[in-house]
Parts: sequence; structure tokens; C-alpha cells
Amino acid sequence: MPHPSRARAAPSSASPHAHAFTLIELLVVIAIIAILASMLLPALGRAKKEATATQCRSNLKQLGVAVFLYADDHEDAMPYAWWYNANNDSADVNNFHYLLQPYLRSEAFKSGTRTTNSDFATSIYPCPDRLKENHYRTYRNYGPGVPGNPWKISYAMNQCTLASFPSAVTSPKTEKLGSVPSPAATLAAVDVSLELNHPAVINLGAASDGTYDIGYRHGARHPVGGANILFFDSHVATHSRRQTNSIILNWKPTKP
Repeated sequence: MPHPSRARAAPSSASPHAHAFTLIELLVVIAIIAILASMLLPALGRAKKEATATQCRSNLKQLGVAVFLYADDHEDAMPYAWWYNANNDSADVNNFHYLLQPYLRSEAFKSGTRTTNSDFATSIYPCPDRLKENHYRTYRNYGPGVPGNPWKISYAMNQCTLASFPSAVTSPKTEKLGSVPSPAATLAAVDVSLELNHPAVINLGAASDGTYDIGYRHGARHPVGGANILFFDSHVATHSRRQTNSIILNWKPTKP
């Protein structure tokens, strides 16, 4: 019998009979985790895509506010999308980004030499999804011999804001904001396509060469995704290339 003054020893936790996971049990746990991951990852991917599309819509909304402020300061004249300034042509001044810059940032607009050092890719001017695409059409990055502009331009304005095209070299006269008869249906600015990479849009659908001015990129690879469109009443909506029948691009009557 044990001595009454001695405490009974506790059983060892390192018993050779302690339960351990079997290989089958581990495989079942791994399979459950894999199933849960396969269910969650698509949802997370969709949430991320929606977040970038929301950021893009916010950018266009701010551009819309700037357009109204610009018109208010210029006797209701709209900003031009783009105009050719002959021998003085410069991306620092020949696009709507330059005109709207004072209403968005305190610094002067600088186009730079490529996306990495350009204001086209700072502040509200870049669409997050545009920056993930090729630089221009099938060209992944910009470099010697690559056609198109040296930047990944995200947004384009309606070229019909110009009173005539091509415009006078020294005076790019634009239309009045109040001249738009159906502002809620008339395109003001929009996602620009990697096939265009230019700040002026003239086609809602495919051009004669099968390319698109508008970047239908949100939710799916261009041109089967959606494009965020700013209208002249300042609201922003997303449309696919098959949902443009009700959208007005050129609101001006055809001259006889």
C-alpha cells in the first residue's frame, strides 16, 4: 500500500494509447477546406471586380461634376474631348483632362512620356481595370515601335462636344451644355477601349475595322463586359455593347 503522506502520481499525458488523426481523417478535412475555398474564392473575385467597377464609376461621377463647373465658368461651353493643335500639338493641353484639371487638382496637367510618369494614371483619371489591360491592342507594354499613344488612357469624352471636327486650330469652339436636348440619355464621358487608347469617342459600337472606341471591360474581358458611362445629367450607369440602342452620342441635327 502507498504511504499515506505521498500523493498519488497523475497519469502521463504521453500515453501510447492517446488518439491521433488517421490519414483518412486528414484527407477528409483537407477536402472540406478545398470545397469551402472553391465556394468562397469566386465570391471574393466578384467582390473585387465590383470594387474596381465602383471606383471607376466614382471617377466618372467626379468628372461629371468638373464638367458642370467648367461650363459654369465658360458661359455654358463644354470642354472639348480632344483637338488637333497643328504644330503646337501637345498632350499637356489638347484634351479634356487639361481643361478639367483646375477643378480636380491644384497642379497643372502633365501628360508625361508614358503611364508610369503621367497624370493620365494619377488622381481620378485611371480606371483600375484599364491599368491591368494591354497597353494598346495586342501590345502588352509601351516601347519603341509600339503604335498608339504612350499612355493607358482610361476615359474618353464625346467628340461631339466640339462644334465642328476637325476644329479651328487656334479656336476649338465647343457646344453649349444647355444645347443637349436629352441629357439623361446623351453620353458625356465613358471608359475608353484599349483598342482606341484616345480621349475622344465617336462610336458606340464596333467601328468598320471591328474595334471599339468604348471599353466594355467591367465584369468580363473587353468587349463582352460592361462600360461605365457618364451622361450629361451627371448620372453614371453601366451598359454592355448590346445595351446602347437608347444612348445618344451625336445629338446635333444633321446638316443638309
